[in-house]
Amino acid sequence: MKKEPFDLQKFLFGSINRKLTVLFFLVAVIAPTIGVSYFYSISLSMMAKDSEAFQQQGALLQTTAAFIIIVIAVDAGIVGFFISRSISKPLKKLHKATQEIEKGNFSVRTEIVTNDEIEQLGHAINKTAAALGRIDEERQQIDKAKSEFLSITSHELRTPLTPMKAQLQMLEQGFFGPLLDKQKESVTILMRNAERLDKIIEDFLEVSRIEAARLRFVFRKTDLKQTIKENIDFMTGFAKEKNITLVMNVDTLPIIDVDPDRISQVFRNLMHNAIKFSPENSTIKVEAIPQNDQLLFSIKDQGVGMTHEDQIRVFEPFYQIEDHLNRKHGGTGLGLTICRGIIEAQKGKIWVESILDKGSTFFFTVPLIPVKDIQPIKVLFSAKQDIDKKVKEKFTAVLGPMGLVEFNDLKNKHALGKEDLITYVKSLRELSILDTEQETEFLEGISGIFGAEKKR
Repeated sequence: MKKEPFDLQKFLFGSINRKLTVLFFLVAVIAPTIGVSYFYSISLSMMAKDSEAFQQQGALLQTTAAFIIIVIAVDAGIVGFFISRSISKPLKKLHKATQEIEKGNFSVRTEIVTNDEIEQLGHAINKTAAALGRIDEERQQIDKAKSEFLSITSHELRTPLTPMKAQLQMLEQGFFGPLLDKQKESVTILMRNAERLDKIIEDFLEVSRIEAARLRFVFRKTDLKQTIKENIDFMTGFAKEKNITLVMNVDTLPIIDVDPDRISQVFRNLMHNAIKFSPENSTIKVEAIPQNDQLLFSIKDQGVGMTHEDQIRVFEPFYQIEDHLNRKHGGTGLGLTICRGIIEAQKGKIWVESILDKGSTFFFTVPLIPVKDIQPIKVLFSAKQDIDKKVKEKFTAVLGPMGLVEFNDLKNKHALGKEDLITYVKSLRELSILDTEQETEFLEGISGIFGAEKKR
């Protein structure tokens, strides 16, 4: 960018500088000059008078000096007030506009008419907000296009897969004639991989439904204790392959409006993972208790456990706990992501607590009153990592080294939503860990980070 040549006249007589120059000229030049001139005339008069006149002139000199000082003070105060106000008022408007932009409100505009550099700065901020608004709109369109592409592609992939599986099943069952052992083995491999491909496509379809708020819930009065028992019975056969015992520890639960099929989907996924990663002859405990306005469920295993990093990232799409070169278990890495989408679509929480080599416990909550207005949840294409990074920085800035520990603890529990963080900050204030000013700063920072979500 070409640098503009220095313009002395523009520098000295620019509008803001001109206002300050007027103040300087009035206070530092005109008033003192008048005073000095007046004192000079008095001194000349005093030199031509006798002692009585000298006393009179001395009194006049004192009065005049006091008057000039008052004039200078009043002059400086009045002029300074109006000049500072003419500068500070538009600057406050600019500051407010930048705060709105920080919150993600790119529709904000400043209306400053000062005919000076501040007005030019206001125009520049307006142009910046407009440009950021266009970028944000384009990003949202890209996210929407990605989700639509995922949905359409998954449907199109499934269309030819269905008849392919049907034909393979007919081959395997000898519908077209008996097969040789090698042929049967080949068809079995094809069927197994077709089933796996179908599962992958179904996972992608579920993700696309979650992101487009098309995840269907069929609510009905349900005894979730019975639902848990049915799922344990269903998974028992799989658990027997490793001689794993499934233990149910659930007292009477209230009958609530819920989609039992979606809850079963979450239970089966979590129990399936618990069985996969548990050693032979171990035990998996399933528990559920009422807790305030929700039900709290847990699935505890005696498996391999997770590192701290794994606990933080286990619900991310495509994340696999095992090293990808040494994985013993298959999967798309979307199962837990889908569970998170189902639970969070109902304003519930899902998280894990684990000790490496000692086992893991997965928790999730279900509200007693169902959420029927389903909102889109970004689980695949989202800016969540950027938001988490900013929240982490805010925690460290306000709480110091303790902030990182607290941040990771909340992230483990998937409690980094805006409402969760606001509740957390207020609890710190109640415990006198933060004072009122720190609480306000913390809450404003959180609101600023999540501001872009308001219009989504």
